[in-house]
Amino acid sequence: MNREEKNQHTKEIIQRSAVTEFALHGYEAASMNAICHRGAVSKGIVYHYFDSKENLYLDCVEACFRELTVYLKQRITDAKGQEMLSQYFNLRMQFFRKNEEAAQLFCGAVLFPPDTLKEKIADQRREFDAFNRKILQSIICDGPVRKDINEAEMIRVFEAFQDFLNAGYRNVIGHKENLLRHEIDCHNALSIFLYGIIKRK
Repeated sequence: MNREEKNQHTKEIIQRSAVTEFALHGYEAASMNAICHRGAVSKGIVYHYFDSKENLYLDCVEACFRELTVYLKQRITDAKGQEMLSQYFNLRMQFFRKNEEAAQLFCGAVLFPPDTLKEKIADQRREFDAFNRKILQSIICDGPVRKDINEAEMIRVFEAFQDFLNAGYRNVIGHKENLLRHEIDCHNALSIFLYGIIKRK
C-alpha cells in the first residue's frame, strides 16, 4: 500500500467512524473522542484530515446525500404518475434499509440540522433536491394540471408542506421503525397532495 492509498484508507476509517457516531448521537452530542476510539486513530490524525468537527460532519452528510442520489438515479425508470411515485419511495426505503446509519444521518440533517450549518447543508443537498424536483415534475407531466396553478409555485408549496410533515417527526426520529414510518408518510403525503383523497368520477 503506497502513501496515497494509506492516506485514503485512514480517511475512510475516520469517515466510517464519524458516520456511526453522528448517526447514533446527532451532530451536537457526537464526540470526537468517540470517533477516534471507534476508528482506533489519534485525534491528531483526525484533525490532519478534517480541521474541525463541523467539517467532518459536513463531509459525512455530503457523502450520504450523494450516495442516496446516485442510488436513486441508477435505479429509477421512466415510469409515470403514481407508478413513478411508488417506485421513487420504494427505492428510498430500499436504500435506507440497506444503510441504516446513512438513514439516521440523512434524517438528522433533514429534520434537525444544526442552526449554524443549515445553509451549508442546503448547499450539500442541492443535487438531491434538484433530483426530487425532477421526479415531481415528471409526475406532474403525466396528468392534467389546473391552469391556475404555476408549476414553480406548486413545488414551493409542496416543499413547505413536506417541511410541516417533517416537523412532526423531530421528537420521535431515531429508531428504524420511525425512519421507515416517516418515508411511508412522505409517500402518502405526496400522493394526497397530488391526487387528493376524494375518488372522482
